[in-house]
Amino acid sequence: MHFNFNQLTDKLPAGIVITDAQLEVFYMNAYAREHIFELRPGHDRGSVMLRRSFYTTDRKRFDMGNCMQEMIERQKRSFHKTLILRRRHDEALVYFTANGFRMEGLDYYLFVISDISNEMDCVVHSPGAFGREDFVLGNRIIGLDEKIRHIHRMIRLAADSMVNVMITGESGTGKELVADAIHALSDRRDKPLVKVNCSALSESLLESELFGHVKGAFTGAVKDRPGKIEEAGGGTLFLDEIGEIDHSLQVKLLRVIQEKTIERVGDKKPVRVDMRIIAATNKDLRALTQEGTFREDLFYRLNVFSIHMPALRERPLDIPRLCDHFIDKGNQQTGKNIKGFTKEAMRAMLRYHWPGNIRELENAIEHAFVLAQNNMIAPDDLPDTVSAGESLPAGRKEADGNEVQEAKADQEPKKIRGRLHITREQLESVLEKHSWNQSQAARSLGISRVALWKKMKKMGL
Repeated sequence: MHFNFNQLTDKLPAGIVITDAQLEVFYMNAYAREHIFELRPGHDRGSVMLRRSFYTTDRKRFDMGNCMQEMIERQKRSFHKTLILRRRHDEALVYFTANGFRMEGLDYYLFVISDISNEMDCVVHSPGAFGREDFVLGNRIIGLDEKIRHIHRMIRLAADSMVNVMITGESGTGKELVADAIHALSDRRDKPLVKVNCSALSESLLESELFGHVKGAFTGAVKDRPGKIEEAGGGTLFLDEIGEIDHSLQVKLLRVIQEKTIERVGDKKPVRVDMRIIAATNKDLRALTQEGTFREDLFYRLNVFSIHMPALRERPLDIPRLCDHFIDKGNQQTGKNIKGFTKEAMRAMLRYHWPGNIRELENAIEHAFVLAQNNMIAPDDLPDTVSAGESLPAGRKEADGNEVQEAKADQEPKKIRGRLHITREQLESVLEKHSWNQSQAARSLGISRVALWKKMKKMGL
């Protein structure tokens, strides 16, 4: 009987990957392509390098190259590993098997990669998916700055309650991602998260969008249509740019919060609704209430629990981590193998004041992906405003009245009585200076590599 190898392996519920000794892929079945590596449709799998490392749920790397090297050193032809791996939108318990073989005098590896998340019968069951909370927060709100750690704590608290939440912050700071995280961690996560941009529609269209309408309510209303509030039943309604809604709509929205009912446009029949509201704004709503353009009673109904997203310039030491995240994202989307920034390019990224915050940083990296000819992003690959390194004027004050503080990269760690005293920011700066080469960083600090590793582990690096 004759078997077609491709048809046979494409039907298997496991990833089958064959690579050469440099982990260059020359065969990958459908399951590996779609469920393990999450490649885009039509992606040329023959040009893909098997990712040498994967992120586990604790943000550590599992390095495939090290496993290959260990096989060679121990003269073994196989290895087995079980990991909880991070993927684009979720995480999975994955079982790796690699077997080496020789063909025509060359070394090759056969990988079998199985997602066993739903195959395990456990005596003790955890509430939810593996490391769900850390995964949701770490994958959406990226950073190790104390301000971001505080945001993580606030998101957890908001998710455990059912109160309305107000998210404030400049445009591009990630307010929508905070709403995503709150919903994903709440008891309402299995119900819809419905999003409405209040600044994108006129007053009449926004009213119909929120409350729905009945047939004949206005020209073009040819059938009954539920609104976003009804669609969010049992779940979460996210109202972005809430400060833009008209006064008359504010009155109706207040009534919805108080009475838990709505009336569709053109109808007088009340409809019961059950949703949690998360609102976001880049405006000062307290000032708008004093001006009379935003209802004070609605403000207090929405602002039961508030979360403020800091501007990117307030946490410059998170920039390298955000860059890594968007580079990984860009590599997955484009099939490129960009490894990072040159020292000069990273200096420009750190000098720039990022008025558009994280959204502008992501756009800058997307711009660099178009221009980059090598696997390292150079200053010329960045937008002109970024590569010029426009920095904040000295002593410029932010909205909260605090002066902008430069990253503590130039401050030198001190040795007292033979022991190195170094802050987390200083240590991260030294590691960045040496492109995260631990041996070079340890030598520059005058300590052993083991001592450096211990400090990195203690500080969460």
